[in-house]
Amino acid sequence: MSTSYQWRHATPADTADIARLSKTHLGPYAEGQEVFAERIRLAPEGCFVLTRGETMVGYFCSHPWVRKKPPALHQLLGEIPAEADCWYVHDVAVDQAARGGGVVAAICERALAVAGDKGFRTAMLVAVSGADGYWEKLGFKDATTDALRLKLRDYGDDAVYMERALTS
Repeated sequence: MSTSYQWRHATPADTADIARLSKTHLGPYAEGQEVFAERIRLAPEGCFVLTRGETMVGYFCSHPWVRKKPPALHQLLGEIPAEADCWYVHDVAVDQAARGGGVVAAICERALAVAGDKGFRTAMLVAVSGADGYWEKLGFKDATTDALRLKLRDYGDDAVYMERALTS
């Protein structure tokens, strides 16, 4: 990772820029500022922004959740369920110029280390737009079932539910 790019914890003041990046990079999967504000409030330890100087060029959002039950798109969670048994990689986007050099892999490992330290043994995500190949390189495996395929319809026809075992 280039030393000119730095990951730091996201703050509520970052939500407008995060939503802008989401809209730029994720099209129909982009979520609004209120979704990111809630995720940062509920799990600040799992939400990060990538900066170059004063400019935000990426974000990574993750939080505890329930395995095999990915949250619906564009919905507020309300709270982290008491039965949360998994760490959910909710969303990530990075400007093209900042990609490469392992910036996403580095923050993913950092967030998953936090999850492991909190006692979670599994991470999950929903890969969209053909990103499952990338996530496989980071250790995630396709765990899509027929029941999950129905739940993932809002994520697109090519959505893949993926899991990764965590170690402490």
